[in-house]
Amino acid sequence: MPFTPKDPFDLLPQISERVQRRHPFSVMALLSPLHPADIARIIADLDADDRAWVVEILPDETRGEVLLELAEGQREDLLEDMSEASISGALVHLDSDDAADLLQELDDDLAQKIVSEMDAADRREVEHLLGYAEDTAGGLMQVELFKVREDWPPEKVMEVFRRFGRQVDRIHTIFLVDDDNHLKGKLSFRQLILAEPGRPVLEFADVDPVRVLPEVDQEEVARLFEKYDLVSLPVVDATGHLIGRITSDDIFDVITEEASEDIYRLGGVEGDDLEDAVLPTAARRGAWLFLNLITAISASYVISLFEATLAQVVALAILMPIVASMGGNAGTQTLTVIVRGLALGRITPRNAMPLVVKQVGVGMVNGLAFALVLGVVASWWFPDLGSRLGVVIGLAMMINLLVAGLAGSLIPLALKKMNIDPALASGILLTTLTDVIGFFAFLGLAQTMLLGS
Repeated sequence: MPFTPKDPFDLLPQISERVQRRHPFSVMALLSPLHPADIARIIADLDADDRAWVVEILPDETRGEVLLELAEGQREDLLEDMSEASISGALVHLDSDDAADLLQELDDDLAQKIVSEMDAADRREVEHLLGYAEDTAGGLMQVELFKVREDWPPEKVMEVFRRFGRQVDRIHTIFLVDDDNHLKGKLSFRQLILAEPGRPVLEFADVDPVRVLPEVDQEEVARLFEKYDLVSLPVVDATGHLIGRITSDDIFDVITEEASEDIYRLGGVEGDDLEDAVLPTAARRGAWLFLNLITAISASYVISLFEATLAQVVALAILMPIVASMGGNAGTQTLTVIVRGLALGRITPRNAMPLVVKQVGVGMVNGLAFALVLGVVASWWFPDLGSRLGVVIGLAMMINLLVAGLAGSLIPLALKKMNIDPALASGILLTTLTDVIGFFAFLGLAQTMLLGS
């Protein structure tokens, strides 16, 4: 039975030393008691050759679980170098959904060869799952589940479970079906134990349970788990036939994946590139940096329109970045709240406008507060310009924070309406808008109020 020490990573020096000497039995003596997730964490810190050697000596029943726990880049590198026998041996011990996930990361020819050598039942299950997109309910589901007839009495259900329950891992729910495999209900083990003997179990079950079609996006599946506090979710086809289930352990991975994806996109990167080479990483980031360069040029062009004003009042060049920076930061705060709300399904057409009004209100309040602070600071800093400079920068600050609240709300909502991922494009648009308006407001007001032109 795997155990978890206080920190399995403490074993790394011992394991690394034994791996260097290529002593498989002594290495496995340290790894065998550990959970696959802890093994993955340890070997992830080894160099590539040592990592590949350790994966090859792992037992088949452990190897697949360890591969699934590794970072995607490390896993792909290992799969490229692993023997067909090692991969096949690992797949046999995985649930159908996990096996399908690993097969999708293999070369197409190798994947087809491995699938063709599976026994007929496993091959049908895996081929069925491979037909669904990876980020859908069908891609998440596993076909292994425990189901019984809706009219069976509790004692028969218990008898069948005792005989066959070991064949399915992580049984949280018993699904009830009719003669044609239509989903009719679900039963917890508490309900089963408390059920009256001799009566159909459907009488004690949750009838018409929440279910999902295989084409539904994984984000929507995650929302269903959260909304209804589910531990497993049945998947049915268009006619209501039970075809699989999604378990909570898969949803934990989805939630982490979706949250990470949003964070990466807000930062202008496409994903976790810790394991990628320099040139591919630079190429991906370069595309976003090029777009950012265009926005920076547009902001610089606005500044160039007031070149004469800046030449006459040097203080403007000193204070100008403050207005743009405050607007950008305020807009990013609003943007983060709205993008996350959209991702979690908490923002709907009904509550969208009140949220926009609220964010604009927040921008107005903060704009007024910081306008007063910055106005006083500017007047004290440049006393030769008097209070007029304080008024100019205060008004510009109010305008830009108001625009930041409005743009930070409306941009992601508009992109969502156009079926464009708000996390992907909102940041650049917001930065452009707050920079351009911030500079234009500040320098335009300065030209009017300080130079009278």
